[in-house]
Amino acid sequence: MTPPSSKPNAQNPDLSEFHALTESEELRRQLTDVQAKLRKSRSEKTALVEAVHDGAKDALTALGPVPIIKAPKADRRKGKPEVALWHLTDWQGAKVTTSYNTDVMRERIMRFCDKAARLTELQRAHHPVKDCVIMLGGDMMEGIFNFPSQPFEIDGTLFSQFSSVARLEAEVVRFALSLYENVEVIQEWGNHGRLGSKRAVLPRSDNMDRMIAELARTIVGPDDRLIWEDSEEDIQHVEIGNYRALLIHGDEIGRNGFASPTTIVKHVANWKSGAYPWTFRDCYLGHYHNHMEWSLPDGRGAVYQTGSTESDNRYARETMAASAQPSQRLHFVEPEKGRVTAQFKVELEA
Repeated sequence: MTPPSSKPNAQNPDLSEFHALTESEELRRQLTDVQAKLRKSRSEKTALVEAVHDGAKDALTALGPVPIIKAPKADRRKGKPEVALWHLTDWQGAKVTTSYNTDVMRERIMRFCDKAARLTELQRAHHPVKDCVIMLGGDMMEGIFNFPSQPFEIDGTLFSQFSSVARLEAEVVRFALSLYENVEVIQEWGNHGRLGSKRAVLPRSDNMDRMIAELARTIVGPDDRLIWEDSEEDIQHVEIGNYRALLIHGDEIGRNGFASPTTIVKHVANWKSGAYPWTFRDCYLGHYHNHMEWSLPDGRGAVYQTGSTESDNRYARETMAASAQPSQRLHFVEPEKGRVTAQFKVELEA
């Protein structure tokens, strides 16, 4: 299957330019070398981290020059501008189910980009939408350390996940830069990015999600219209004018990474009451692979839970009798009043 496309124009650019990052013979050679290094160091967690960092340099070299990003035409219309807010999370890159794999992941993410462009144009019919904030919410890759059978449910090694997901993140950011005048990326890491077992003696911030984002940022390269900073914090701050929100993965709340909706809302409400030292209105999380929204007790803020690109998750179906359609989230924010004005559950199945 191929994602739907629309006729390219100034506001809805041709996607082919952003699909040009393909594997070369040099990349395959680099992958073979680094995968051997990872297998050798699998029992040595510190060496594993070093091997991943070395792999970033090798993969970047193999990619070669990246095409220049064409900026959109400046929107000079009058009216109160709003900002697009993309919440992309739980891609589980390289996970294999009866209906999901690395190719399907990429297809669905590029479908999100296409739909986000169309929804942005609908908003622009009423007011300018010049800027975009992309929240990468964690679990962007599947990993190999989370449960015993995991290596048998993936279609790529740890480094393959690292490389393919980073290239996809880079494509998404480059697409956004072609659609909006300015883009900011805020990244959070998830539990699937953990290196080694829960008892492994490693800093929490040594996480594959963070490393993937670092490689993706390097692939995109410097751009005066892009803000993309690394963060060692466990909870990320989202600030768009007067709008303030928290970005978490979701496993931070509850025991063993699970909490009921009631517990999540209560926990976030306690943060908002002063337990967390930063004033915010809303909180965004993924982790549960389902699209939900719960109001906070103050009647103004909300907890926004975003779905996953994955489908047919056997663990959720068999252990929790739960299932969900693949989706991601798109909001539009009014910076002056500090609020969400429109929100979309973007369905990703063809």
